Amino acid sequence: MKQRIFLIVRIVGTVLAFFNALMWFALRPCWSGISSTLGYKGGDNAFLYYLPLAICIFLFVLLLADLILKKIFKKDWLNILFAALHTVFFIAIIVVIALGAIDYMRFVWPKFFLALGVTIIVLALYFLLFLYPNLPIKDNKYFKYGAIGLISVIALGYLVNFSINRILISPVVYAVEDDYQIIFSTTAEATGYVEIGDKYYYDTYNGTTKTFTKIHKIEVPMEVLDAEKSYTIHTQKTIYAGPFGGFMGSDLTQKVEFHPVDSSDGIQYLSFSDIHMNIDQAYRTSTFADHYDFLVLDGDIISDVETFDDANFNNEVAYKITKGQCPVVYARGNHDVKGRYGSELHKFVGAKGEDFYYNFYFDDVYGIVLDLGEDHDDGWWEYYGTAHYADYHAKQIEFLKEEVNRHEYDAYDYHLAVCHIPITFVNSRHNHAEVKKTMTSLLNQMDIDMLLVGHQHQIMIFEPGLIEPETKLTYNSEYKKGTYNGYLTDFNFPSFMISKQGFSMGDATTIFGNGSHIGMYTDVDLDNGKQTICYLNSRGEKIDLLNMFAEKHYGQEITIDLATKAFSSK
Repeated sequence: MKQRIFLIVRIVGTVLAFFNALMWFALRPCWSGISSTLGYKGGDNAFLYYLPLAICIFLFVLLLADLILKKIFKKDWLNILFAALHTVFFIAIIVVIALGAIDYMRFVWPKFFLALGVTIIVLALYFLLFLYPNLPIKDNKYFKYGAIGLISVIALGYLVNFSINRILISPVVYAVEDDYQIIFSTTAEATGYVEIGDKYYYDTYNGTTKTFTKIHKIEVPMEVLDAEKSYTIHTQKTIYAGPFGGFMGSDLTQKVEFHPVDSSDGIQYLSFSDIHMNIDQAYRTSTFADHYDFLVLDGDIISDVETFDDANFNNEVAYKITKGQCPVVYARGNHDVKGRYGSELHKFVGAKGEDFYYNFYFDDVYGIVLDLGEDHDDGWWEYYGTAHYADYHAKQIEFLKEEVNRHEYDAYDYHLAVCHIPITFVNSRHNHAEVKKTMTSLLNQMDIDMLLVGHQHQIMIFEPGLIEPETKLTYNSEYKKGTYNGYLTDFNFPSFMISKQGFSMGDATTIFGNGSHIGMYTDVDLDNGKQTICYLNSRGEKIDLLNMFAEKHYGQEITIDLATKAFSSK
């Protein structure tokens, strides 16, 4: 009985040792966050910066020590000692996950299972080279047939998965300038084109159809699709593309009815920001919205753009909500620049070339999208010398100046601006303060009716003229006591933050989530010159609203006069 207990302790300890080492290695997307939580803010003191790496090395050394020492000395007390050590680190990892890493487990688990797979392969090779020749199992035909069968099934599954083409994520229609960018993806490398009426638009590269891509982005003129009100996507798998011929698979198609923006009955739109992979919660919220002409996704729909599927996640969300039947406006968030596919994101979503700032036009709507990129200044330690946003900001300021000089927006009755990081709000770190000030002054000249922002994971209502610009903020006493070491820029247009998880304005997100993501619904009445705003949660309830930094309670709806920008509520 005693030996059985020690055997169980040894097995449990060994399993924990492997789990701890592999999981901490997989948690590397969170290492900088761990360093920051522990107090590292950059500078010469790099101890906290390298501490997660040191822990990772230590856990692998501890694993090797466990395996080697217990094999050499074969002492029961070693089993207990190592099991206790591994248990302590296991609990520490669970605490780290609960304190914030849980939001990144979508990125951690693939790395964990990849490391686990490599470990299993190494152990299998060790078994075949050193243990198998001396075991009776080597002569067991069932073991051999079973192993061959398993390998065959895995190989066949691999080949079949990569030989069948199907539409992975159905089309999303992004609006950029006076074009739509219809984007869909396939499971195999294939061609893609769009049929609208008797016209065809192809996914090409300098005159040649792209044949080896799984993401398909086809630009079509807005006026053509708006008039036809339906489109059909086509895709053919590239079986072989040689220098003098090739073979293509069957033509897969999907037809979609399309509803262009029609301002004859006003303008209605739905907007989300900072979903951070909570697709089901955001979708549930969207089902409670009345008719909407278009959808705004204001960045950070995912937390890291590490893989193809991560880059494609915006399309997964956008299609689930819109079914490809109405336009989508996309603004890039600060998390959207991170990861291996961060520099490829422009291929997956609406963008002007490689840039994420542009204007767009819907019927009687003039729109402009801006992109501040990262949320710290370029020298911030987490960017390890890769951030160069100062020049990117300067280009956008010149773009805004050109828009002001052209006065093109004068031809439209409703002016909508979108930017993930709030331009009118300078947070406690005071990053991008001068850029925000300059952008605000330029937007002030464009008669903006609404600026949608996100990033702060809150509901913030920025009412022009309510709070003195560039003064330290004081919380609304109904929301929170005390002051906030940030300020507002001098803006003359309404701005709303749309980035809250939860069921109400003040509830906190638990480590297991809270089952709701809040979206904002806007109804613009052009005939009477007003717009009405409400926030919806995933139960379809309207959120009770107050101004976070002023003693003002709005109720569940806010109405804004388009001419005077004056707020009223009920």
